[in-house]
Amino acid sequence: MARRRLLAAYALGAAVGYAPPNRRPPRRTPHYAAPTRDTDDAAAKAAATLSFVTAAWGTQHAATKAALDAVGDGHALELTATRFAIAAVALFPFRPRDAATWKLGAELGLWSFLGFALQTVGLETTTATRSAFLLYLNVKFVPLLELADSKTLPRGTWASAFAALTGTLLLASDSADIAGSWAPGDSLSVLAALASACFIVRLGPASQSASSAAGLASATAVATAGLAALAFLATGAVESTPPPEILVAATYLGLVPSALCGYLQTVAQKTVPPSAAAVVYATDPLWAAFFAYLLLHERLGPAGLSGAALIAAAAFGQNLLLWNCDVADEPCEMD
Repeated sequence: MARRRLLAAYALGAAVGYAPPNRRPPRRTPHYAAPTRDTDDAAAKAAATLSFVTAAWGTQHAATKAALDAVGDGHALELTATRFAIAAVALFPFRPRDAATWKLGAELGLWSFLGFALQTVGLETTTATRSAFLLYLNVKFVPLLELADSKTLPRGTWASAFAALTGTLLLASDSADIAGSWAPGDSLSVLAALASACFIVRLGPASQSASSAAGLASATAVATAGLAALAFLATGAVESTPPPEILVAATYLGLVPSALCGYLQTVAQKTVPPSAAAVVYATDPLWAAFFAYLLLHERLGPAGLSGAALIAAAAFGQNLLLWNCDVADEPCEMD
């Protein structure tokens, strides 16, 4: 049954990384071109592309969970290491030629490794649905990290943070699919969300300083792969070859999430304003819950559904409040 679920997961679509870039846009951004028929068509295609990418992201938790269930515990770091080794090879032709971009990629690779490793290990003891919604707390950690960096919080941050915290507590009280109200994997998912938020915060200045976006992506993938390989080797559980389920999952997650969807996202966001894109990205955990239900038959009880809805609404609502920041000369309202 686990093998059939695994094959079904890969047949249904693509998946991308654990953390969509929902960082707050700058207070002032350039005007976008006045709408014309051509720009409308381009915007519609870009929006459709981002919708596909977000739905593809939603399959990631179910696909990873299916692979880990098929082979048993103890293969999470092996999956992470193999996945990013494949991603690094795929992106190696775009490797940077300057030391500065490699240095930036090394820092981002640290946060990327922590996020992916914690998420994947956590999926051994929690459900794909709970992991997806808890991981999306990264959207709330980002402004709090920026507050620690003496930045001003956008309007509505504290209200949405309270809603997200309430949602997390409700989600934790729903224990239909795990042994207890709060599993170790839930804690790891929250830590993964914090690492993801650190990645998002550091991605902004890194992308501005790097020689190219593709070069930075390549350097980050190489650094992530190296750290994941070291962590896996430290476990002493290295086999001659990974199980077939791990190889299939790693190939799928390495090529499609890290390469294809990352490329599509970069192209589409040349047309779609960041905050408009963030509203689309806010549907990511909803897609994750759908695919977890479809492929793994996971279900949330009333408390879990209420908590998941609050977490999604907290992220979605604040993104809507920031909608006009991309198209107006007036600065965003601040708390």
